[in-house]
Formats: sequence, C-alpha cells, structure tokens
Amino acid sequence: MNIVETIRDAIVCHNLIPDGKRVVIGVSGGADSVALLRAFQTLEIPCTVAHMNHQLRGAESDADEQFVRRLADELGFPMVGKSVDVQALAKTTGQSVEMAARQARHDFFSEFDDAVIALAHHADDQVETFILKLARGAGTEGLCGMPLFQRLENLQIIRPMLGLPRAGIFQWLEENGFKWREDSSNSDERFLRNKVRHTILPMLGNELNPKIRETILRTMDILRAENEWMEKLETGNLIFDPGTPLAAKRRTIRKWLFEQGVETAGFEAVEQILKLMDSAEGSTIFELNDRQRVVVEYGTPRFEEQPFQPLKTPWKLTEEPGTGWKKDESRLGELPATASVSAKMVGARKLAVRAVRPGDRFAPFGMKGTRKLQDILTDHKIPRARRNQVPVVLCGTEIIWIPGYRIARGWELKNAAEKAIHLKLEQNRTD
Repeated sequence: MNIVETIRDAIVCHNLIPDGKRVVIGVSGGADSVALLRAFQTLEIPCTVAHMNHQLRGAESDADEQFVRRLADELGFPMVGKSVDVQALAKTTGQSVEMAARQARHDFFSEFDDAVIALAHHADDQVETFILKLARGAGTEGLCGMPLFQRLENLQIIRPMLGLPRAGIFQWLEENGFKWREDSSNSDERFLRNKVRHTILPMLGNELNPKIRETILRTMDILRAENEWMEKLETGNLIFDPGTPLAAKRRTIRKWLFEQGVETAGFEAVEQILKLMDSAEGSTIFELNDRQRVVVEYGTPRFEEQPFQPLKTPWKLTEEPGTGWKKDESRLGELPATASVSAKMVGARKLAVRAVRPGDRFAPFGMKGTRKLQDILTDHKIPRARRNQVPVVLCGTEIIWIPGYRIARGWELKNAAEKAIHLKLEQNRTD
C-alpha cells in the first residue's frame, strides 16, 4: 500500500483542504502522526505543527515535545507547542484523565483561527472506537465511526489516514528509516482503548473471525450509509404521523433534546419520552436530571429548565499599575486568572465584574469582528449549568476581558514598556 498516495487521494477526492485554507497538523511524536507529517512534507502541503504536552509522563513527555520540535525544524514546518497539566485538569473538572486530555487538545486546537486540523486517526482506530461505543450502547450514529471531515463546534477536522491500517503505517516508516517516539502508556491496559487493542480484538480475531478488523470496517460503512438515509427521515416535528418509523421518532427526540442543551440523552430517556407522548393523556413529567425535565401535555413535549441561583461568593478584582503584560495561565471557567490591559484605554474609568448575560458579545484580541459569549463558552465546553456563573470584566459597558480566555481587541499592550493595569480575578472567599 502506498501511504503517501492514499493520503493524497483522500485529500483530493473529498476536498479535505480547500484552496488557501491553513492546515494545522496535530503531532504527538508517535508513529501515526509522524507518518502523516512526513506524508504532508512529501506532498508539499504547507502546515503548522501543533504539539500538546500533557505532562502525564514526566521527562518522557518533555522528550516527546523536543522530538517533535526537532522534526518540525528538520522538515521546515513552523511549530506551536502547549503544555497542560492534564492530571490537575482532570481533578478540577471531575473528568477521567482521557476525557480531560481530549478537552485540553480541543481547547488547544481552538486557538488556531480559520484552519483545518489534520489528525492521524487510521483504520485500526476506527475498529477500536466501534468496539468501545458498541460496549457503551451507542446507536447507529455512534457506530458509524469518525468521518474524514468533521465540524466539531468551532473546529474543522480532517482525517486523511482513515483508510490506512496501523501495520502498513509502521511498515512504511521502517522501510524509509523514519524515527518516532513510542508512548509507554500505549501498553497500559488500564486505559480501555489499550485493552481493546491488545486483548479484546486479538481474542475476537483468534476465536471468532481472523478478519475481524475488515469485517467491522465493512459494517461501519454499511451503518454510515444507512445513517445518512435515516437522517433524511427525521421529521423535525415533535408531533408524529401514525406511520412515522420508530427510528425516525427516536432520532428526532434525541436531536431536539440536544438542541435544548441537554448534556446527555440516553436510550432510556428517549424511550420514556416517546412512551409518554404515545399515551397522550393529561400532563406528565420526565426528570432528565436535577435541573432539566420534559413536560408532556397531551402527547406534546415541552422542555423546562430550573432557574439558577446566583453565586454565593462574588468575585474579587485586583488592579495593579505597571508596564508590559502578564500572561494568563488559567483556563476559561477557572480562577484565579490574570491579564494586562492598556492603562491609557482605561483612563480614569472604573472596572467592574459581572456574570455573563444573554446576548453578550465580545471582540477577542487576535480575531476579527465580535462573537457571542455563549458561542465562546460552548466552544470551550463550559457546561450549560455553569455558563451564567462565568465572570467577565467591563470598562464602562464594554467587556474587556474574559478571564482564562483573552482580553478584548484594542485593549492590548503594544510593547513591554507601555503602561498597563495588571488584573487579577479570584473568588472572594471572605463572606
């Protein structure tokens, strides 16, 4: 199998990289991403190398970063690196380490404006994902696997290696003498994907079907085509005709729930709502969670969400005159946070802090135009329940800083000698 030609064909046939579009390639230093980067260099596709240091393996993680820097320099590609303490992030958010790492990468890739993000997922990744999602009870949409092109919130993701098996990628690298970094955690079967890769799939291949990978990939192709067909059956109307297929009803309800901001809409929830709709008697309530519910009145569902209580602890904003800027190392939704704004712009005006309000817009530094704050919070996966608890700093009526995100355009310091106001925002724990 010609690795480079397969990648080129995927890009050309599916128009994965529109003319003039900036390309950012995620490179961990492992075999898959190194192969994709080297293929891009062979195909003369200009790109920016993006590397996330998850700080999960100490010196080994730092060595991965240095390897990627040297490789990017060797191939003539610019590189942007970022370091995130994923263990600490997992503890803060209550997520698993795997999910926290995924969120950190998503946030990192979101920093690249107007770009396609190229990732090195391949055919074996598809098979492993299928097994994991099947075990968790995913429906047709979930079992379709990762697409070649995907819009994920504000990201445009491409996966030009989905047609390549892992073994072929390793063979190509070895034949060409290309080096890569081996992640020691890839053999740790405490991670479910590793258990699927090293234990479950080999067992299925030995005991059930020696071509289990090819069979699963073919099944995913069938499901993908059927899913596209079923999407056309979605009524978009919550009042179903007697002949509406059950699959169409389920998909319509599930889509409607996500449009209301429901974070999870499992099979049982959808089935219960449909059951209440079918009864069409009086008014009944289905509790989705401790703050969201669906009220069904004579067969018609209505979404309700309980109002949130204001924060019990207000914020404390500290202002310190100085020069230059202080980098904000926090993340959106986390405090304390720091930033520096132009003292000239502030002048004699007072700064204030309040929570995000519906309709708020912001002009982010480094970007054109303005964005809705709700869109920014969605892009950064701030849970719906916390969005009205995110603070913003204002000068007059203008939002000049979203702590953990960035300051507003026009409020930045032009150089290190310019007069500044250094801001620090933290929770006021005194009351």
